[in-house]
Amino acid sequence: MMSSFAKDLHKTWGLTTLGEVYQVIGGGTPSIEIPDYWDGDIPWITSADIEGVRQINIRKYVTEKGIAGSTTNRVPAKTLLVVTRVGLGKIAITEAPICFSQDLQGLIQNPRLIFPEYTLYLLSYKLQFLKYDGRGTTILGITKKQLKDLDFPLPPLKEQHRIVAKIEELFSELDKGIEYLKTAQAQLKVYRQALLKHAFEGKLTVKWREQRRAQQSVAPAKAGAQPLNDMDSRPTPSRGLALRGNDEVGSRDDEPLETADTLLKRIQQERAQRYQQQLADWESSGKQGSKPKAPKSLPPLTAEELAELPELPEGWVYVRAEEIAGFITKGTTPGKELLFDGAGDVPFIKVYNLTKTGFLDFSIDPTFVSSETHNGFLARSKVYPGDVLMNIVGPPLGKVSIVPSTYPEWNINQAIAIFRSKIISNKFLAAYLAHEPTVRSMMRKSKATAGQFNLTLEICRETLIPLCCEQEQKEIELLIEAKLSEVDQLDQTITIALQQAEALRQSILKKAFSGQLVPQDPNDEPASELLARIKAERLASQGNVVVRRKGGQS
Repeated sequence: MMSSFAKDLHKTWGLTTLGEVYQVIGGGTPSIEIPDYWDGDIPWITSADIEGVRQINIRKYVTEKGIAGSTTNRVPAKTLLVVTRVGLGKIAITEAPICFSQDLQGLIQNPRLIFPEYTLYLLSYKLQFLKYDGRGTTILGITKKQLKDLDFPLPPLKEQHRIVAKIEELFSELDKGIEYLKTAQAQLKVYRQALLKHAFEGKLTVKWREQRRAQQSVAPAKAGAQPLNDMDSRPTPSRGLALRGNDEVGSRDDEPLETADTLLKRIQQERAQRYQQQLADWESSGKQGSKPKAPKSLPPLTAEELAELPELPEGWVYVRAEEIAGFITKGTTPGKELLFDGAGDVPFIKVYNLTKTGFLDFSIDPTFVSSETHNGFLARSKVYPGDVLMNIVGPPLGKVSIVPSTYPEWNINQAIAIFRSKIISNKFLAAYLAHEPTVRSMMRKSKATAGQFNLTLEICRETLIPLCCEQEQKEIELLIEAKLSEVDQLDQTITIALQQAEALRQSILKKAFSGQLVPQDPNDEPASELLARIKAERLASQGNVVVRRKGGQS
């Protein structure tokens, strides 16, 4: 490690190790079983208390007895605290004497010899590389010896001050740019939610409805067509936005828009037809399994329920999810012996495969089950391309994805619910279930245990969903996809810019510690003389206890 800076250093600089220029002091925790050790007037912290380089949240205090009876140490103001275990890489500067746990190491040096802020920036740079092993995996911690052996490029003291001033000047400008980018990113999130809100309240398609109605008022006169009021003359429910297989067929511009009453009647007809089909399938199978249950009669929405919801335009209705998704259930998790990694028979979806964008990411730890398990123990958990999945165990809730057509059949675990419908577009449904107000509404009805929210199937089935005709659902899909595509592109551009800003920050630090950030002054005391003074002071202090356990002096 000593060679990383050597070839780039200016002749007025020196290269040593952190242990040669700093006294490194470990920490400890007084026994919690001895009351006399605690509730004193001496601050004591852990790595969790470090919130920033100058932000230490002191929550506990120890006594002189606590210090004397443990391995903790009290260090003076301007000591650098480096987290070497849990929270590796966090650094802070003390503003007053303090004690700390074994997760930290204290770096003590006379600030008239080494500017503390110089070391702060140097360590923040070097620890970014030390946090990962050769495979790029975050390591659990570093030893005291590893910390002391870190190479330490040492410029003249005055140049240390100039370097810190220049770093802070450049970082200040960089932080302004980062703040602007993050503000823009937050505004995109607000815009996204506003767009979805307008979509699900019918405001996004106001002009579309006006144009369609204007076209329909002319079309019958031209073609001699009559409005389709009879349910038998309506196209089949799968026309326009079929769910299974994601086969989407466009609708004619002159096809009349459904009224709310017609839409509700079609929903009732769909439910009845679905039950009859299930009953026929059950009978044709020799009545294997449980007999399908007839759809229960659902009460109309109450005035109180409607009062809490945004007003909908003409032709729209609020419906309970179970009215339009006749199959809402959750999956099952088999024993570990039935799950296996890599390619297999049937893919098994877990919560971390779901996203908030509707895309199912099966590249994360792909898990499979055998066909035997899929058709046997997990038969009730089968899902198909086009099904809408939502996690019902959080946090976070609101991860919703559409099952892709990569495989003909899939399976899910018990933390995921299935929504399957031929009445509502799966993309429309997925977007609405992932919409923040929808998630918040479902969370209010759930029971939280230790910060974990669990949705019941009853909550899923009773969730109120705004519904419009198939043609308008399709239009909303197109508008949302077009507008959110632009938002996603902007968000990606901002994300890349933020990554570049962090890379620039590291580049600034790299130049700083190789003597390229500020000019050298030939009148500065060379680092060789500074290092000699540091060694002389350390030699003179040998035998003295730098960090005292009593009296609070160092």
